[in-house]
Amino acid sequence: MTTGHMDAIGIGWDVRGWQGNAQAVAVVGWQAGEQRLHWLGVSPLFRLSSRVAPDLDALLRPALQDEIGLMQVLACPQLALGIDAPLAFPRALAELLAGRGAPCAVPQREIDNPYAYRDCERWLHQQYGKKPLSATFDRLGNNATLALSMLPRLADLQLVPTRVPQAERAVLEVYPALAKVAGKTSMARREIAGQLPPDVTPGTDRYDAALCALMALQYAARDAVTSLPSLVSAPADFPLDEGWVYHFARD
Repeated sequence: MTTGHMDAIGIGWDVRGWQGNAQAVAVVGWQAGEQRLHWLGVSPLFRLSSRVAPDLDALLRPALQDEIGLMQVLACPQLALGIDAPLAFPRALAELLAGRGAPCAVPQREIDNPYAYRDCERWLHQQYGKKPLSATFDRLGNNATLALSMLPRLADLQLVPTRVPQAERAVLEVYPALAKVAGKTSMARREIAGQLPPDVTPGTDRYDAALCALMALQYAARDAVTSLPSLVSAPADFPLDEGWVYHFARD
């Protein structure tokens, strides 16, 4: 299946750790003139090869399964990869591991632990009452280290907003749970669910990969996809050294 001309393409990756056999990747394109979404592929669940270091091709091939389609996706000038995994660790943790840790009192709330959570995660908790898993204290570190180790091998995609403020070919951290009506296994909100491919089921890794792809697409299209909510970027004065979690705006 070839992609034809797409003005922007979003790739979503629902990360499942180093030995995970349930990786899922989705690819969606957008044509500006018609304001149409085109689902180019949603992978079956797969495992990354242990024989070679994984790269962008390794993520795309299970979803596209077509050499021409793969080349067309990679050539799109406005391309974004949305990853459902932390793409940074807390700054206090980095200082602690480097032997420069400062005294820290036991926080009253878990979310305030500077070794467990980042500023962006505390912001999400304050805004939406949602507490993400901790990359330090929960098993999410498995997913985070895999995604972080792959960043140098993702072609010319640049990590936003930590490395560069914005990019036409970008990698960004996204949060599919905020696109849903309730918990992890629930459906996406109505205005988002109608844009998903028909063959993905709520509560599955493929469903979350598709949500990640939609968020990545809205970033790549510079928020111009009218059928999707706007993407929430970091406030102007927000510290970006620990990254940002992009997500769809909520009413």
